[in-house]
Amino acid sequence: MNRKERAQEMLEYLESVKDEEGFAVVDVNITEETELYDPLSLKGHKDLNGEIYDYIDAQTNVIPSAVPLRIRFHGQIGEEEQKEIRQMMHRHYTMRSYDNAWDLAANFRKMLLLAIFGAVVLAIYLYFAITEAHVFMTEILSIVGSFALWEAADALLLERPDLRREHRNIEQSLNQKIEFME
Repeated sequence: MNRKERAQEMLEYLESVKDEEGFAVVDVNITEETELYDPLSLKGHKDLNGEIYDYIDAQTNVIPSAVPLRIRFHGQIGEEEQKEIRQMMHRHYTMRSYDNAWDLAANFRKMLLLAIFGAVVLAIYLYFAITEAHVFMTEILSIVGSFALWEAADALLLERPDLRREHRNIEQSLNQKIEFME
């Protein structure tokens, strides 16, 4: 199968999961056997079972972040419990958003510090290269400075786009509509 066929197959899949309002729909089946809550969470800070989040994330992974989500829980769930589930899901994705924001900030600091460090080390290298003193040390400085700049470029060009894509996906999940069906 070539790229064009795979792209067409992906578009067909996206159209098949969309409803008439343009939302990508994920149906979650809640039965009596389904463990709805995480057994390790306490009553005051109760959370949904991680398998439910994993299922939702797996189903929405290929859906572009620009497409709004609609999560439909199918099963016997009371009004009060529905409200709690909405709050738990909002809290879960809010916490993931904070974690991602901290990762983005750490990535920026790493990138900035490595770029500054690499530039300073290469400036020292150039000084020693021009004065032709400490030939062995100039080679080490060249390697260290180049490696630091390479890592800064890696943080900017490879890590940061992944973190931003994850941020968009989390925002998509934060804005999802949650419905309950019997």
